[in-house]
Amino acid sequence: MMISCKSLVPLLALVLAVAAGHGKSNRKISTAEYQLPKSIKPNFYDIQITPFFDRAPEEGLKFRFIGVVKIDLEVLESTNLIRLHARDMTITQNNVTLALATDPNQVLETSSVQQSGNDKHFLDIAVATNFDVGTKLVLTINYIGNLNDDLDGFYRSSYVNYRGEITWLGVTQFSPTGARRAFPCFDEPSHKAKFTIHVAREPLKVVTSNMRVAAANRPVGGLDGWVWVDFEQTLLTPTFVVAFTVHDFGYVQSEVDDRFRIYARAELVERATGYALEMAPKILQYLEHFTNFSYDESMKLDQLAIPDFAPNAMENWGHINYREVALLYDNFSTSATSKQKTVTVMSHEIAHFWFGNLVTPAWWNEVWLKEGFATYFQYFAADKFENLFQLEQAFVGDELQPVLLYDSRALSHPLSGEVDSPASILSGFDSIAYNKGGAIMRFLTAILGKDNFEKAIKHYVDKNKYGSVTKDSYWESLSTQLPPNTLPDGVNLSEVMDTWATQPGFPVITASRNYETKEITFSQQRFYSSGKDMNSTEEWYVPITMVRESGNANWQDLSIKGWLVPTENLTLTDNLPNNTEWIVLNPRQTGLYRVNYDQKNWELIFATLNHNDKWRIILDINRAQLIDDAMALARAKHLSYETALATTEYLTIETEYLPWSTAFKAFNFIGDRLVGIQDERAVFYPLYVTNKLLHLYDEVNGFVINDNDGLVERKKRSLALNWACHLGHQNCTAEASTKFQEWKSRPAPDYQNPVHPDLRSVVYCHGIKTEADFDFLLERYARAQSSPAEMKTILAALGCAPTEELLEKFLNETAKTEGSIIRSQDSRDSFAAVINNPVGVEVALNFLVTRYDDIKLTYQSFGSLGSLFSMIASKLNTEDQKAKLEQFLVDYPNEEDVKPVVQSSIATVDENIEWLLDHKDSVLNFFQAKGANAASITVISPFLVILVAIFTMST
Repeated sequence: MMISCKSLVPLLALVLAVAAGHGKSNRKISTAEYQLPKSIKPNFYDIQITPFFDRAPEEGLKFRFIGVVKIDLEVLESTNLIRLHARDMTITQNNVTLALATDPNQVLETSSVQQSGNDKHFLDIAVATNFDVGTKLVLTINYIGNLNDDLDGFYRSSYVNYRGEITWLGVTQFSPTGARRAFPCFDEPSHKAKFTIHVAREPLKVVTSNMRVAAANRPVGGLDGWVWVDFEQTLLTPTFVVAFTVHDFGYVQSEVDDRFRIYARAELVERATGYALEMAPKILQYLEHFTNFSYDESMKLDQLAIPDFAPNAMENWGHINYREVALLYDNFSTSATSKQKTVTVMSHEIAHFWFGNLVTPAWWNEVWLKEGFATYFQYFAADKFENLFQLEQAFVGDELQPVLLYDSRALSHPLSGEVDSPASILSGFDSIAYNKGGAIMRFLTAILGKDNFEKAIKHYVDKNKYGSVTKDSYWESLSTQLPPNTLPDGVNLSEVMDTWATQPGFPVITASRNYETKEITFSQQRFYSSGKDMNSTEEWYVPITMVRESGNANWQDLSIKGWLVPTENLTLTDNLPNNTEWIVLNPRQTGLYRVNYDQKNWELIFATLNHNDKWRIILDINRAQLIDDAMALARAKHLSYETALATTEYLTIETEYLPWSTAFKAFNFIGDRLVGIQDERAVFYPLYVTNKLLHLYDEVNGFVINDNDGLVERKKRSLALNWACHLGHQNCTAEASTKFQEWKSRPAPDYQNPVHPDLRSVVYCHGIKTEADFDFLLERYARAQSSPAEMKTILAALGCAPTEELLEKFLNETAKTEGSIIRSQDSRDSFAAVINNPVGVEVALNFLVTRYDDIKLTYQSFGSLGSLFSMIASKLNTEDQKAKLEQFLVDYPNEEDVKPVVQSSIATVDENIEWLLDHKDSVLNFFQAKGANAASITVISPFLVILVAIFTMST
């Protein structure tokens, strides 16, 4: 399953809050209390589902479904209790039948049938006497479930078709604990079984599932025109990747491999599926080779574009569901970034066929054993076919850099931790599982070497196919291919990697050079973004890799120079650079740690960066690393901001995407802190950044599109234009406004859009000047149902509205329980768009704390409502804003799932306030000192006056 990047940010805070305690009780909750007993195992399910939408045969069945499940069971331990899961369904004792498999006609009497009624979701079926070990049983349950609108379990979705009619869909999203909402089951990842699925469909509907259709001609009794769609039996499968969808989509089929189909709404299926249909067979074939395990010939691979879907995609075996915007790509409405997203999301989901479906984590506490693999392959499988996309750089910018921020917080959690309740299981699908898990895979590739890593993966898949694993299973396979003398003496791979998997956080490595003896000493400590002394004891086994200025600076050399081990520093004495040469640790940033240097080494690096002929000697990944590390170190008080900001001075000559996107993240953090301060020096912040940006703006040639531009060049243009306009660059804002008004003046703007897809985000955002502009764009969103990428772009741009009144209008639209223009899956993205606008932060905060009861009804997407608080916390800087969060806890004392997240958010605001006290003067003094150059800029528009006012307005 792939969650959107925006969702990962708030989910981390939810995890941190869960780690701090569930808030419901001081008693330690045992994972065993939520897990099923090991006494019974399912071997086979036969499932019949009859779903009803708005035209049910009777009112009581509207948006409900009738189900029958028959489960073949085997007794592993003597017991008189069958415990499984069921949620949100009606089951009585009369609906339950239990029989011996050897004599199905001999019905066994059940003494009780009870549902737990709490978040354990247990369905307990008891008999009078114990079953013997080895007994085979057949359990049959008749039930009625709800086609909910929560985007979870078996839920209803809809869209307006090209005829203007509402069309209803029935969609499944079972990961991690949603299968129990569709049929009673043993809903845990280790309880694999085989499934035969039968779904009744009404006329003009289509049903797809994991397997091929076996037959679709049996009439459904009592329902005229309905037939049963019977599917072939699945492979051994965990419940969370079982899937079926009732829809009216069309499809296209691959001409290369007829196992591949893409299903989508009729108006999209021909126009926007070509790229995905081309790439999917290539990705599957590559992963078959990499794992040495072929995708089963009995299976097909359907990919469905769903109008309402909570995560980006879900890896159901043979039946991958996607958000429309994640799967569909066309040249007419989709940007360069969207094309990269399509191929990487597909790679992620297809990789899950081996990592998650075939080889499955034994329990949800190690979800990284599937999501980490998938995150790794989403870049490095796709890179085999789109090698001009710079996907290694994308991995560093989109996965590694964010997790180095998130995992630096005091309440982070280990890769292999503890989860119990469904809420804590869901919270485990966070940036630690995805980003850090993927970074660990890349880290191990560097340690073993690519060829050995591939051999180890082949061993891992072959040994554990159709089974369940823990981290130790993975370490064992890696150890079989570990080159001799790789690790420190007397230490095995399990010991090394457990320091990374069982401890939260990561280290900062400090390299201290003796310039007289040439010796370098390395030390480590856990890195905290707050800079506070947490008295932590965590230490890691860290392989030291290094590039020196001389020797042609070989950035492909990942050889280990020595190991930094727990409780000991490392000193290198041989073959070291002279005192005029810099060193850079962690080439290609394959290691999961930050690096600090003594002041002289920093200055040697700056001398190269600021040299017109030498700056490219340092690899782009490591130029980005230097900026990211330095700015994080300054924030944590390990380095002065004067030194950290010096890493950005060379940007006037930088032309590569990754260093610039990294720098903009750093500038954005500073900008968020400076909003609202009363200090005349604040004007020098946007002037400094603009001065650095001018060369890049000219280098991408502004708004001029070249058809020969590659994807990275197109991404770089979008980045440069968005920031130039954000900073008030006169040509940029004027051009954006002109293009927006040109579009607005078209007689049929929904069909005649003159703005290139790569330019739309900046044109839409900076074209909104008036309420009429806002209403025009909101109407375009409502009419763009056949263009998911366009809807996403417009949604983000609506958050750029220039007034509090318009932003409030936008958020209120998301809180409507009926008749909202905004789709349910887009509510959180709408909230995120508003808080990314300095004008919108206070609006969003007030909306969150005053309309919380409405929000609870409408913001029903992947993750907790607490995520909204963590999203906005990073933008809050004042005691008044903090007081509003504190008052929320008073007003809503019983919101136990949200309470710890709000408390964590309050702590974040405290850190933001403390940052201003500690760093404001040094940062503003740096920008002011550099103001002589910035003040000479002549391309700043009057818009900058407004921008500066935002940064200096009274609070």
